[in-house]
Amino acid sequence: MKILITSAGGPAAIGVIKSLHKFDVQGEHCIVATDMNEMSAGSKLADRRYIVPAADDDDFLPKIKEIINHENIDLILPTSNMEIDQFDQLSDITNVFMSDSKTIKLCNDKWKFYNKVKDDFDIPYTWQDNDIKWMGCFARPRYELGGSRGTLHCKDIHQYMSTYNSDVEYIYSDYLPGQEYTIDVLCDMEKPLVSVVRKRLQTKAGISTHGEIIRDKHIENECKRMCEFLGLKGPVCIQMKDDKNGVPNFVEVNPRFGGGTYFTTLAGVNFVEIIICILENKPLLINRPNLIKVVRYFEEIVI
Repeated sequence: MKILITSAGGPAAIGVIKSLHKFDVQGEHCIVATDMNEMSAGSKLADRRYIVPAADDDDFLPKIKEIINHENIDLILPTSNMEIDQFDQLSDITNVFMSDSKTIKLCNDKWKFYNKVKDDFDIPYTWQDNDIKWMGCFARPRYELGGSRGTLHCKDIHQYMSTYNSDVEYIYSDYLPGQEYTIDVLCDMEKPLVSVVRKRLQTKAGISTHGEIIRDKHIENECKRMCEFLGLKGPVCIQMKDDKNGVPNFVEVNPRFGGGTYFTTLAGVNFVEIIICILENKPLLINRPNLIKVVRYFEEIVI
């Protein structure tokens, strides 16, 4: 099988590639990677690589189609929010294991997402306008910029007002002071198959560097319920955080692989392997995750 992995320089793509290498020890599958940057680490871990325009460039999708046709791609695994809402246009020429464009756009618009789910799930009060509840609030871009870029815990009025002088459209939420979690969920075309909960013990630029896999039935069930509520398909990365009363609240739902995908793989649940088994009609054996702690470190490669 030939598998196209996009945004190969990002942590999610690298996690996907490493997950594929972990189960495909015989090298039966061919990895084709794309990225804007010829120096991207993920591209160097792939069998073949292509430089593509930015996702908002008019030439981006035609270039991806050209690669699909030239390489006879069997499966696309997109890893960036900037790209994924375009990829359901490719489902007529190859397998795209992900949600539809309408659902992706809803999740990528944090304001619309909030209004969609606020009456059915625990989620912090969120607003757009110059609300009086500024003290200690959490500000973030309405549309994700990548990782935690643009997010701000407003500890004084000057920080709060700085978001009004920005070209970026912001939304604001009550700050959640408790434990933060990332939950990796994999859904087939009908329902959620598995969810893996991870405590975020340390992060840098929004990416988890230290994590602990745990079992939490309430979080697992709520995440599966959220995926069914939104009609999500494929890999989903969910962020939650405890409020002042210790109740886990939803922060965001990203309909793609997360930056900590390989943490879940190391816990014994390999989403890439499961997806390929589904597409090849092979028997599914989904393990319960091992309760482990993981530390991420940098590794050098020669390019």
